[in-house]
Amino acid sequence: MQKKANIIIKYKRKQLLIMFVVLIALISLVIVFGRYITNSINDFFQRSSEFYFESDKLSEKGTTLQVDNWSGVDDYTITVNMNSRKNNIEVATYDIPYEISYSASDNIICNLNKKEGIIYASDNTDIFTLTITPNTQLRNGDKVEVDIEVKSTGEYKKTLKGKFILVVGQENISYEITDEESSPYLELSITNTLSYYTVRQAFGNYHAGDRIDVDTYLSLSQENKNRCYSGEVKIEFNPKEVLLDMTSEVYNKAKNIGTTAIDGNTYINRFTITIDAISSVDLRFYKVDVNKNYTYPNGNNNSIIKITEN
Repeated sequence: MQKKANIIIKYKRKQLLIMFVVLIALISLVIVFGRYITNSINDFFQRSSEFYFESDKLSEKGTTLQVDNWSGVDDYTITVNMNSRKNNIEVATYDIPYEISYSASDNIICNLNKKEGIIYASDNTDIFTLTITPNTQLRNGDKVEVDIEVKSTGEYKKTLKGKFILVVGQENISYEITDEESSPYLELSITNTLSYYTVRQAFGNYHAGDRIDVDTYLSLSQENKNRCYSGEVKIEFNPKEVLLDMTSEVYNKAKNIGTTAIDGNTYINRFTITIDAISSVDLRFYKVDVNKNYTYPNGNNNSIIKITEN
């Protein structure tokens, strides 16, 4: 009998041990599942409450944007576009306030145009800028960094962030595209930081390929100025996506103009322009799809317009 009783006791202990292990597993599962349910509920309430808090240069995971060939002398302004849209149809129907903060490397001074913003329901957009100013002498290859973070401060919380890196480079030609969703057009800005001109056609004591400084260039006759250039770029684009505003004074001086046929119509798809030393030019392109945002530089560094230096 005693042996049988011991067997029963061992059996019950085994059952209790199994039940304990199962209970621990269930508790762990409930905790994990509970977190999932909580996150899902939060996402659901945000979606059902039309809470949309987005940016062209910032994201929840964090973006990294790098600008090369910065002069390291002039101010550089970062323009951040905020919006409260999911798409062109689904938008927030109430104002969304937010706060802005940043941290920067010690070789620059930063200035925000505001520390707080509101994305109003009337147009679902807002903009803020951060201007970067070097506070020490920077040389080629030096970098400056800024981390920007924005947090919604209303009933629903969301944080967007991004890192911006500016690299000091040699004199060069760079460009950027300013755009936003729902805008019918984008602006292309090309900047030439070269401080000299190159002789294209020999004249006087100058041979083809010689470099002359800006002051010398300005003293030349118009005929000889036409024999020189500083920056020269080829601009290529797909007219199925963007169409050039041909009323531009910059385009009126273009050369090597190329065209393509689409549905029986002829459209410009490439041309070449020259840019004076230490100056910039702006061109406007109309978007075929206004829902697109072709801002450049961007998170993936893909540009809708191809710029090639000649």
